[in-house]
Amino acid sequence: QLADKLGWRRGVLMFRYATLAQAAAEINRYNHTKIVIDDPKVARLTIYGAFAANDVAAFADAAQAYFKLHIENRDGQVVLSH
Repeated sequence: QLADKLGWRRGVLMFRYATLAQAAAEINRYNHTKIVIDDPKVARLTIYGAFAANDVAAFADAAQAYFKLHIENRDGQVVLSH
């Protein structure tokens, strides 16, 4: 668990059953392009995995593939929805 918490020092964010809202908030801390979740049901989905802190697209692609979400790039934001 300590390695997970210190992963950001290596540019890696670890999520263990975090909600998409929690994970997006953490990734947003490290990026100019922000992840927006405009559906409360999507925000409550849980994710488990390691993601590069600076790769918004990889996180969005993983969420899309795993949860069958829709991704829209809008005004410098990546919007996740059903």
